Amino acid sequence: MSVASKIKKYLKKNFVWTQTSNWSFVKLSTLFKNDAVLDVNTFYELYRFNWDIRQCVRKLAQAISRNGIYLKDNQKKTVEDEVLTEEVFDLFKAPTFLKFKVDLYRNYLISWELYILPLYNIQWTCIWFDVLDSRAVNKTVDAYWNIINFTVYSQWKTAVYKPEEIAYFKFEDDTNNQADWMWLLHGIVYDALSDLEAMRTNYYFYQNSAVPSAMILLDDWLDEDEQQNAKDMFDAQFRGSKNQHKTIVSWWVKDIKTISLTPRDMEFINQRHLTTDKISACFQVPKFLLWYGENANYNNWSNFRKEFVEWTVRPLEQDFENILNRLLAMFRPDLYWKVRVVCDWEQLEESQERMEWLRKDVASWIMTINEARIERWFEKLQDENADKPVVSRNLVLLEDIWLDAVLPLNEE
Repeated sequence: MSVASKIKKYLKKNFVWTQTSNWSFVKLSTLFKNDAVLDVNTFYELYRFNWDIRQCVRKLAQAISRNGIYLKDNQKKTVEDEVLTEEVFDLFKAPTFLKFKVDLYRNYLISWELYILPLYNIQWTCIWFDVLDSRAVNKTVDAYWNIINFTVYSQWKTAVYKPEEIAYFKFEDDTNNQADWMWLLHGIVYDALSDLEAMRTNYYFYQNSAVPSAMILLDDWLDEDEQQNAKDMFDAQFRGSKNQHKTIVSWWVKDIKTISLTPRDMEFINQRHLTTDKISACFQVPKFLLWYGENANYNNWSNFRKEFVEWTVRPLEQDFENILNRLLAMFRPDLYWKVRVVCDWEQLEESQERMEWLRKDVASWIMTINEARIERWFEKLQDENADKPVVSRNLVLLEDIWLDAVLPLNEE
C-alpha cells in the first residue's frame, strides 16, 4: 500500500471532511462531543428561515442610530462643515446606511465576530467599507492567540490579509480562547430548529386534511398490484382538502384505522410561542416590537419600548460609535484627526423623556450630576461638585442651603 493510500485510510478512519468557515478536517471525537448542529452555518440558516431571529436583527439594526449620525471635533463641538460631513457619511453608505447597519449587525450578533474590509479608489484612498461574511473568514493565530493574518475565502479566489488591513471586532470574548467561534444563538438553536420542524408538521398535518395518517387493511387475497391500485385510488379520491367528508364503501376493504395526534403532539403551537419568547429574550427585543399583539396594551407596550431603547439600543449604539470611529482611525486617519462620529441620541422621544425626569431627580437631591450622567451613558465630570447633591433649579449645593438667603437689591 502506498503512503498516500495509508494517509487517506487514516484520515477516513479518524477524521471527517466538513465545512465550518471553510472546508477542513475535524476530528470525529469533536463531532461526537459537540453536536454538529452547533455550527456557524446552522446559525446563518436560522437567520434565513426563522422569522423571529431575522426580525430581531433587523429591528436592532434599524433602531441603532435611528436619527442618523453627526460629527464632533476634538473639542467636542458639533462640526458644521457640510463637505467634510458628506465625505464621512459616504464611507458608510454601502450602498445605503441602513444596509450597512443590517449587514454589520447580522454578522455581529449571529457570529459574534465582525470583519470589515476597506475598498480603495485608484488614488489608494479608502472610499467605502464592505462587511464580510464571517463564515468566509479564517484567523491564523500564534501560541499566545495573537492574530497573524486573516484568510478570506470566496467563490472566485482566496486572499490573505494582515491584521491591520481588516477591521476585526468581537461582540464578546470566548471563555476558552480568542480564536474559537462563539454564538449568541448557541443556547436557543434547538428551540429554533424545533420551531421549523413544528412548522413543517403543521403544514403536512393540514395538507393531509387534518388527518395525520390512516391504516387501511385490505383483504388477504389481493395481490401486490391490486393493493397498489387500491392505494392509488385512495390517494386520488380521498386525499386533500377538496375531498374531505367523503365516504368510502368498498367490498374489498377489511378495516380502516385512523391514527390521530396525541395531546403532546398537538403542543406545537405552545412550543412555537415559547421559542419566540426565548429568541426575544436572547436579542433583548420585546416581542411586541416583532408585531406579536397578544396581551398587548398601551401601558406595557410603551414601557417595553422605553426599556428597549434605553437598555438594548443605547449600549449597542455606543459599540456602533466605537466601530465607526475605529474604521476612521485605521483607514482614514486624515478624517479621524479632525472629527469623531456620534449617534444622534438627543432627538429620540424616549431620551428626552428620560432626560427630563433625570433633571428632576438631580434637582430633588435624589441623584448627583455624575450619577445622572452615568444613567445617560455619559462620562463623569471631573468637577468635585458633580458628585455632591444639589437642590433647586439653580443647582445649589446641598451643603450650602443652610446659609441665609440674600435678597436682591430691588426687593424690600
